[in-house]
Amino acid sequence: MRQALYLRSTKVVSHYLIAVIGVFTAVALSLLPMDNVFWYKSATLLYALSCIMYLSYPLFRNSVFMKTSTLALFLGLVLNLTGMIRRGIQSYELGVFHPPWSNLFEALTFWSFIVGSIYLFIERKYALRLLGAFVVPLVFLLSAFAIFKASKDITPLMPALRSYWLYLHVVTAFIGYAGFTVAFASAILYLLKGRFPQTRLLPSQDLLEEITYKSIILVFPVWTASIILGSAWANEAWGGYWSWDPKEVWALIVWLFFGAYLHARQMLGWKGKRTAWMVVFGFITVLICFFAINLYFPGLHSYATD
Repeated sequence: MRQALYLRSTKVVSHYLIAVIGVFTAVALSLLPMDNVFWYKSATLLYALSCIMYLSYPLFRNSVFMKTSTLALFLGLVLNLTGMIRRGIQSYELGVFHPPWSNLFEALTFWSFIVGSIYLFIERKYALRLLGAFVVPLVFLLSAFAIFKASKDITPLMPALRSYWLYLHVVTAFIGYAGFTVAFASAILYLLKGRFPQTRLLPSQDLLEEITYKSIILVFPVWTASIILGSAWANEAWGGYWSWDPKEVWALIVWLFFGAYLHARQMLGWKGKRTAWMVVFGFITVLICFFAINLYFPGLHSYATD
């Protein structure tokens, strides 16, 4: 028993040590005189490699693919963090300092970083590598969309964004986005396991449902905090807590959707296929909240388009 606890504690410490080494590496690399976009592009390439390895692993069951997929994702996250820190440094040098999550390019790369980090934690905790075949492609697509479609210029923040609320509201919002993304991937795997129950490639539905539920129940309060913080910021910036702006409305819709999921699961005893579908449709509201509203519907949050 003591030996098992010792091995477990040693494993936890090693994981934290690796994370700390990654952070220090990112800080050191960010001090090099290279543009932040170089690091973001390098991270995207590593995400692409990791994506290929994760997708190939279920087909070939090769230990090299297994190790390469995780390593490439970890290195991609380190370089993503490097790009974020370097972008903060460059914005400071230009006299327009702001945290690297204020426009579309920064938001997408920040989102990909948070999703990848949460997934690596789950992979280590549950040894559920197959989930990466669904999560890591999303990480890659978010980063690639930022690289190819969003403006990479560092520009001064509009007056409404020059506030300490930017640190609180946006970070909590993207933790929510990331948690819902992981829950979506796990729900998809759950539905696939139900469709192909005999396959040994997929883990048990109980484990997948547990991951889906824990992902949502952990980030739902964070999303709630994001809405509250956003309301406080809106009151300070625009003189009112709520203005029925399209972004505000869809953030509330996302909250109501996942709140209904938790209510159905806790109070009504719903489990299984119907709650998995609720998560899938809930993630569609997340995509609408971020992409459709930011890109196509004008409002007080239009600055998010760049």
